[in-house]
Amino acid sequence: MSLIEIPDNPVPDGTKTGFVTTPDGIKIRYAHWPTAGGPRRGTVTLLQGRAEFIEKYFEVVQDLRRRGFDVVAFDWRGQGGSQRVTRNPRRGHISNFKKFRLDLRTVLKEVSLATYPGPHFALAHSTGGLVLLSDTERLRTMLDRAVITAPLLGLPSGAWSPGLVAARRWVLRKLTFGLLGKPPLRAKAPKTSAAVEKFGFGLARIFSLIGLGRLYILGGNGKIFVPFETNRQTSDQTRFDRFNKVLEKAPELGIGSPTFGWLNAMARTMMPLRRRQAGPGIKLPCLMLGAGEDRIVSTPAIEDFVARTRSAAYVEIAGAAHELMMERDVFRDQFWAAFDAFVPGLEAVQELEDADLSTISVHNTGNETSDPAEVRQV
Repeated sequence: MSLIEIPDNPVPDGTKTGFVTTPDGIKIRYAHWPTAGGPRRGTVTLLQGRAEFIEKYFEVVQDLRRRGFDVVAFDWRGQGGSQRVTRNPRRGHISNFKKFRLDLRTVLKEVSLATYPGPHFALAHSTGGLVLLSDTERLRTMLDRAVITAPLLGLPSGAWSPGLVAARRWVLRKLTFGLLGKPPLRAKAPKTSAAVEKFGFGLARIFSLIGLGRLYILGGNGKIFVPFETNRQTSDQTRFDRFNKVLEKAPELGIGSPTFGWLNAMARTMMPLRRRQAGPGIKLPCLMLGAGEDRIVSTPAIEDFVARTRSAAYVEIAGAAHELMMERDVFRDQFWAAFDAFVPGLEAVQELEDADLSTISVHNTGNETSDPAEVRQV
């Protein structure tokens, strides 16, 4: 499948695309680009989030190339232009996140490391960040550093989603023979995400164990479009509309809601990283960025993880929504300032190899009118 372009989102020049097959026989779509000139700083492999696709990152690709990086991007199995794993191509399904780790290792070995010289860096977002953090013991031999935006380390506190409210009502009706759980029931927002996670993850595990893991989560569906007014990804309508136009031209790139199996696999990967002993086990130097107004993942959970991880630094961008690389320029400028401060060039790799990440200093080198990022050093 070739890359899809629209007038507002052209395919970057110098593109090379193809498919690579994982050891378990899944075809993964990839694309890569050489640096756009200037001193070469290394190679960046992009790890997208759930339900994303290569075309969504064209602007990020160009930003990286102008900075002197060769760039590699790919679609996780089951989404974008990669091979689907269910008969219904709209289901966001996976049975085990080990399969995503296999996708990443395959792309790194057969595309990134085989095509471009080091140093090698990863730029991961959300679910991509969770996959990376769950495999750092292996990836530290393949990557020099990683930058992760809004990693999926917890669900946010706040109002219950419509799907979870529906699930709670359904369970109450079954347990009370219809006496409770009727539509008038009001569900109060939990003080933390713990109640939502415990209920949702438990339900996902049960459905997966009884062979219903490929069903959409309660309240889920195969829709790939949401109105800008109700989206939780970005506050930038221009970029949001651009991505929808790509999906309108190539709806086969999109997937709908996750399945119970995906939710169960995610929980089994995420929860071990929440244990206190998990942080010290992360050996790959990482910079993690949290979005101050994230309504998809828990920003406090990210900060807590970094506080337990000597090899990680943390920056929070106040006021930003979940997709920092797709946000308004006032927030993107702050992201790129943090990225530039953390990712060294070829000559700096050895010098910074043993540096204590707690001394990292991030400055906003973008638009002078931008609000400064809230920087927390840990």
